[in-house]
Amino acid sequence: MIDTHAHIDAEQFDDDRKEMLERAWAAGVEAIVIPSIAPSGFDKLQSIVESDPRIFRGIGIHPHNANDATDEQLERVERESKLERVVAIGEIGLDYYYDFAPKDLQKEVFRKQLNIAKRQKLPVIIHNRESDEDVLSILEDEQDGKLDFVLHCFSSSAEVLERSLALGAHISFTGNITYKKSTLADVIARTPIERIMIETDSPYMTPVPNRGKRNEPSFVGFVAQKIAEIHSISIDKVLSMTSTTATKFFRLTLCTLLASVLSLAVSGTALSQASRDNRDNNTEEEVEEEPANPYARTFGIGLMMGTNTVVESIHCTETGKRESRSYEGILLYGGSLEYCLFDHLQFEASYIYSVNNKVVTDKIWPTPNIHQFISFAARFVANPRKPVCFFATGGSSIILNRIFDQNTVQNSFNFGIGLYGNINTGFGIIVPTAELKFDFPFTSTQNPQEIKCGISPADIGRFYSLVRFGVQWYPKF
Repeated sequence: MIDTHAHIDAEQFDDDRKEMLERAWAAGVEAIVIPSIAPSGFDKLQSIVESDPRIFRGIGIHPHNANDATDEQLERVERESKLERVVAIGEIGLDYYYDFAPKDLQKEVFRKQLNIAKRQKLPVIIHNRESDEDVLSILEDEQDGKLDFVLHCFSSSAEVLERSLALGAHISFTGNITYKKSTLADVIARTPIERIMIETDSPYMTPVPNRGKRNEPSFVGFVAQKIAEIHSISIDKVLSMTSTTATKFFRLTLCTLLASVLSLAVSGTALSQASRDNRDNNTEEEVEEEPANPYARTFGIGLMMGTNTVVESIHCTETGKRESRSYEGILLYGGSLEYCLFDHLQFEASYIYSVNNKVVTDKIWPTPNIHQFISFAARFVANPRKPVCFFATGGSSIILNRIFDQNTVQNSFNFGIGLYGNINTGFGIIVPTAELKFDFPFTSTQNPQEIKCGISPADIGRFYSLVRFGVQWYPKF
């Protein structure tokens, strides 16, 4: 699950920010988006974002601080919008509940930042409090098909919802929907599930059953549970859909998408039970802490076997002729070293050896080709607390080839998908693994005696499809 709006840069978290984040990750939060409020906090926010790859940020000036939105500061918003970890302009908008800035100035600053978002092709996080008509009027003026936006902490009427959806809005709900006096059930029911995102708005808007405490990202699942009850679907469905929507909306990484779509079933089940037991309870009762991962591990070693398919694209440089061929079912074997940084992220260094005898049996060449892979990859695990886990990998390889009696070295990038099992034993964790992996070299090789080109030279491009079956052992320390 993804907390799409959390002010974890606020001073309320200065004393225990690290511990608060650890609780969030343990609860199944895959990513957090922190919206900006004022230029005075931009540097602090950026330092927090840089502390963890799962934290992202918006950049913008809140309507409360519209008086600070000088041309210089708006230029800074646009300049910092190009930073790598910035995924949105926001939060921006209008707030007529407080009188911190004149309404006309708020509207002017809002429009200017909407245009920054369109120029930089970033989505927008919009704050709207008692300003429905002016917010919608400005959005209707500015919507030219290039504006993606989310109305965060949505608390308006069904009529405002319908107008917003017609403009292409996404709708984000937070802890106030869990309150006994909430009137938003009909609005939530009318909102298509594919347009919904979830947030905490930490440290504010704490959901039941923790109302009265400081809010934090680990509580975002209670918002999802309430949405699940209203839509009469499972919490796992809400977590999956909202994470997919948030990942697409904020254009997060593929790895985040894979991790969030496959979500944590354990966390979802725990949240579902907790919400059923406590949704009408506004006391200070603590939520039961999530137990430790029964399959926690650190260092491991592994062996593997499988098959390697080599696909070659041949370009005869003198004649211009192009051919292709493939060699399937080439035996591979090797070993690996594993390191788990934390439950969802593991690293692997591996060595694979394969010999292509098919060039001999097919009478293409008198000696076999040899392919050796020294690979480094990160493994992103969707559900590390389950007996069977799904994962995606990405990394780079050094490929040492002896092809048609020529030695070559190629660099490549690799990616793969697979699954593994967790088996606890008295001497450690045994992990059988199955994976489909691809290696794509950055450059081609040359062969002056390529068979398909006669005696003329050829450029040969290759990619490798590896089916790997292995077993790793993570000893107990």
